[in-house]
Amino acid sequence: MIVILGGGLAGLATAYFLGDAPHVVLEAEDTPGGLCRSREVAGFVFDYTGHLLHVRDPRVIALLDKLWPDVFEVVERRAFIRTRGATLPFPFQANLHGLPKEVIADCILGAAEALGREVPDDAALSFRDWSLAVLGRGISEAFMFPYNAKLFRRDPAEMTADWVSWAVPRPSLAEVVRGALGIENARMGYNATFRYPKRGGIRVVPDGFARRIGTLRTGARAASVDLEARRVTLASGDSVAYDRLVSTIPLPQLLRIARGGGFDGAAMASRLDWSIVGCLNLGIARAGVGNGAHWVYFPDADAPFYRVGFPHAMSAGVCPPGTSSLYVEFGLARDDPFRAEALEAAARAVLIREGVLREDDRVLARDWIRIDPGYVIFDRARQEVVREALPLLASRGVATIGRYGAWTYSYMERAILDGLETAEALLRER
Repeated sequence: MIVILGGGLAGLATAYFLGDAPHVVLEAEDTPGGLCRSREVAGFVFDYTGHLLHVRDPRVIALLDKLWPDVFEVVERRAFIRTRGATLPFPFQANLHGLPKEVIADCILGAAEALGREVPDDAALSFRDWSLAVLGRGISEAFMFPYNAKLFRRDPAEMTADWVSWAVPRPSLAEVVRGALGIENARMGYNATFRYPKRGGIRVVPDGFARRIGTLRTGARAASVDLEARRVTLASGDSVAYDRLVSTIPLPQLLRIARGGGFDGAAMASRLDWSIVGCLNLGIARAGVGNGAHWVYFPDADAPFYRVGFPHAMSAGVCPPGTSSLYVEFGLARDDPFRAEALEAAARAVLIREGVLREDDRVLARDWIRIDPGYVIFDRARQEVVREALPLLASRGVATIGRYGAWTYSYMERAILDGLETAEALLRER
């Protein structure tokens, strides 16, 4: 028996690809999907912040065409950065036109110096030092440091750089100069295009998996995992024996509930850190909010949020005609108080100042989602815990996959591939 902890995208994909092999998915919530979920409020469909399918792997493309024919639109990204009173195309490092001249000069000079250096390959390197080495001081200080400090709620010098290799494009000097002159460098980065459902929100993806899985148990929260007896005990008191366990639940949670195995999981869990995401969803009684943008980054310190997205620009099926929808994302430290009213008031003032909203905009729907954990903090403690814990768990028949199971920086396609590759490995064992 294969037991899968967590009915998010990675867990559901694992179950789907296991086919007829004996397995069960244990999902703590009443509905599957994890963070890949949507909910409806006053006629608006709100996701748990922005969830977009950036797909490149032919196996995932074939799966989408098979399970969700004619469900997705393929959309070319329209993303921007709002900083220092200017609106720049994304990514920042290749689209500097509009910034103060001294900032542009610092960015070009720093990038030119950095391009003469090899990309560092050192696990102990801080994210700060990686950015300085790869992008240069100007780009680092103007965008990379302030934005990521706001997102992760950690000083870049305290973070490691082992999450950035695929996520941050390094432009050529020609691209930096072209962008500084106002010649847009389009389609850079892993997310130049994306797929999004024509209607229903991102929940159509986990719902599509769940309809094809007869072994999904919701409301089944794992209370303990006996690594020696290979048994999961649920909060209800029921227990399930397993031969192999696939865990997609947050690694700190698994480590805290694991018993036996010869290691102190609670001590390991206490060394892992993460940020919390506060997501304010708004439905606005006006069409065209955001002027066609899909999302906008806000690195400046005087904006309390780090990103604003516009779901109505991705799909007309997520809000009533003549309206718009927004998600506003706040990075919070674990010990920050969650004062929703104060955050919303501060956000609304900045959104009006920046021209996103108007003073007379009427809010038709309001929805707060607190995501805990939000982003994994990459630091040296994480490196040490992951390096020690994951092989020990694997030696006891436990595979840890997905963004939170593997405790990593990930995306939807990778979650599906984690499930596919894990299922293939388990089937080969059988």
